[in-house]
Amino acid sequence: MSKNERTRKTKYTGVYQNLNNRTFGYRVKLGTDRATGKSITEHRRGFRTASEAHEARTAVLKKKHDLGALTNAHMLYEQFMDKYYIPEYRNGVEPSTWKSREGVLLELKEVFGKKKPRDITTLDILDYKNKLLEKHSQNYARLKFGMFSRSLKHAKKHGLLKENLVEIVEGIPKKKPEVDFWTKEEFEKVIETFNIKDFYEHMSFTMIFMYYMTGLRVNELTALYWDDIDFINAQIKVYHNLDFTNSDVWTRKAKMKTEAGRRIISLDKDTISILREWKKHQEFIGKYDFVISYTGAPLGKSTINRIVRRHARLAHVKEIQPKGLRHSHASLLINELNANPLAVQKRLGHSDIQITLGTYSHLYPTIDREVADNLNGLIRIKTLDKSLMDWNGNQYISK
Repeated sequence: MSKNERTRKTKYTGVYQNLNNRTFGYRVKLGTDRATGKSITEHRRGFRTASEAHEARTAVLKKKHDLGALTNAHMLYEQFMDKYYIPEYRNGVEPSTWKSREGVLLELKEVFGKKKPRDITTLDILDYKNKLLEKHSQNYARLKFGMFSRSLKHAKKHGLLKENLVEIVEGIPKKKPEVDFWTKEEFEKVIETFNIKDFYEHMSFTMIFMYYMTGLRVNELTALYWDDIDFINAQIKVYHNLDFTNSDVWTRKAKMKTEAGRRIISLDKDTISILREWKKHQEFIGKYDFVISYTGAPLGKSTINRIVRRHARLAHVKEIQPKGLRHSHASLLINELNANPLAVQKRLGHSDIQITLGTYSHLYPTIDREVADNLNGLIRIKTLDKSLMDWNGNQYISK
């Protein structure tokens, strides 16, 4: 490609448009040269339409299928999954992760189970990829496609195929999810819908207030014990998260999502006061460890979701997911308190400032305007009436 060639992506993977002459082209990876170890890439241009370039690229992928002799070459994909991949995967992840991924692995067995891994072609992979995108959100399709790719990478390690063709087809890009949240005004309308004289509503009110004012992850607050709250210093220790199956089957785990997730958060006076009142009310019913509980057992996400949606409807504000309360807290910090990204990162327990900026950059709509406003009058501007240089040649002459 010429250095001066300007291009833009099209809806087809690997297909681009040349903005200089309005023609289309494609790029496709064809594997690795066995002699040199270098990547083999084909690049063609000059197609009249994006569709033509896409068809040509697909034809190239169709021809690309040279796997050679392999060990375990006759093993079916389902046999490989049962014997190698699934047991190793299950032993290498958290129980909660396994629980959420098991269905995906079973689906992969159903789709590709009767094929040998070496017989899975690029067209099979393209077909599966397109069906995922038709059926699911882009990010969930990306998760499933990524798990399929990892299984083939494992199959390559065990000698069932020579090359992971998913890498040739290319993956599904991540789409930044849009999460609804409540503004300060909307939140104030929501908390007006609670009658805290009622025990269950008092718990629900405290829960939503805590989520909104702390930004805790859903399973961080549900894991919170009263012992984690320091009423004297107005702080909470976020040292646990909850793996919840039902009210009888749950695990309070000390392992956090990230190392930065293990943190201490300071509380405002209003939140401390609300917690004190709820503690008194709860102790009148029973002596419980969990802060957010009305039976002694922790709450599950489905219960929290029902509470949040119910009171959103009562307040006539938009319905959000429980995780939207974490985004609501970030919005409160940024838009109401003008908190800097480092403070937001620390409070939310992000492992990297880039996660904070990438997730919440859209909540900083005025930051560029504020920079420009702060530049006003910063530089003292003074110029000369007469040039300090002697001009000897062609130049503009002032009149």
